[in-house]
Amino acid sequence: MSEILAEEECLSQSGQSRRNLLKLGAVGGAAMIAAGVTPAAKAREDGIGLVKHDAFPLKISPNYQRFSEMDTSFHRFNKAGIAFYKRPKPDENKPGFTSIDYALKMGGRSVANALSPYAPAYEGYHLPKIFKPNALNSEFRFKDSATAHAVIKRAARHYGADLVGITRRDPRWDYTHVREGNTAHKFEDALQFEPKTVIMLGFEVGYEGMRAAPSPLGDAGQVDGYSKMSKTSLQLASFLQLLGFHAAGVGNSFGLSVPYGIAAGLGENTRMGLLLNHKYGPRIRLGKVYTDLDLDEYFDKPVTFGVESFCKKCMHCADNCPSKAIPKDEEPSMGPPDDGTDWGFSNPGVRKWYVNCDKCLQYWADSNTSCSSCITSCPYNKPNFWHHRLIDKANMFLPGPLHKLMADMDLLHGYGKTFNETAPAVFWDDKGRSYDGFGD
Repeated sequence: MSEILAEEECLSQSGQSRRNLLKLGAVGGAAMIAAGVTPAAKAREDGIGLVKHDAFPLKISPNYQRFSEMDTSFHRFNKAGIAFYKRPKPDENKPGFTSIDYALKMGGRSVANALSPYAPAYEGYHLPKIFKPNALNSEFRFKDSATAHAVIKRAARHYGADLVGITRRDPRWDYTHVREGNTAHKFEDALQFEPKTVIMLGFEVGYEGMRAAPSPLGDAGQVDGYSKMSKTSLQLASFLQLLGFHAAGVGNSFGLSVPYGIAAGLGENTRMGLLLNHKYGPRIRLGKVYTDLDLDEYFDKPVTFGVESFCKKCMHCADNCPSKAIPKDEEPSMGPPDDGTDWGFSNPGVRKWYVNCDKCLQYWADSNTSCSSCITSCPYNKPNFWHHRLIDKANMFLPGPLHKLMADMDLLHGYGKTFNETAPAVFWDDKGRSYDGFGD
């Protein structure tokens, strides 16, 4: 009911009806029919539609070098003494910035803070607990790789993950060094075992809260996602230990979550540098569990479903970025621009759009928020209604020039608004909600 309230408000603000939105979906449906395909069509060699890849789908330079966590913007800012989480100054007359909003945000971080010494969600504060094999049955073995996948995914979902993908460990995406405060540790020394598999966990960030970004209320869902990361990865690492494997829940640390998420089939890369999942868009937090479980076969493959083609034409995240950190180049590149800026933190050598992370984080520090304007403005950032899923499927099959039209129509229907002062009222409105189990 709460998501319906949010949607109806968006549509009424623009004076449009759901009928117009469905007409837009019909454009995509007609395009699919004209192309001779359906939403369930098999993968095509030209990359149109849903395509599964055996290899990593982004071009990687032969000169690509592993990245160090000591070179991330977070560590650069930490060394410079730039604080992200200053004590808040609530404004009771400013929606999204009241004491209640700040309390919701700070309370959401509490589990991540408490579990940080065991399964840190945020990088750089603690090293994770390394779970060593403590098998309940020393003779236990998974029957086969398919069984291992099914069991681990069921356990991860049971512990709270919304998305689960399992992929082979790829040293290219592991940091050369991980940090503990200002101390650098070699990856191998910190992990203490040789990982064979990386389990990627995805957690949805609520749509209603994200509509209020950038604000403390907008941040609340994000930081709650980090608490979920810590909880679930800690439980899953313990689960694997009891089956006889080494495991460690590492959150943002030890490796690059977006490439691992791509490899595990959880989504595509985007102009804003975040992973985009077909169901949740960019509204997800990603966590990782490393383990020495070695599988004969990995069934989760990288997927593409037209996101890069859409990002080339859309530009919403770049247009709405307060720090102007997101590039507007139509095509991705193999490295950041040669403009005299120190771009060493951007992991060059992969074909992608290069976001200026220092600019992005400086806005975080200045606004005392985690911003997320890029996520809020993204046309894939929608509640899970069938007509939105229809349009998302249509985007997979539409030719590139029509993607700009689809992105513009998103704005006409009231979506993608940043600095939305009406969103907090929808989030906190008690109408239509029941908390006692006896409501409608």
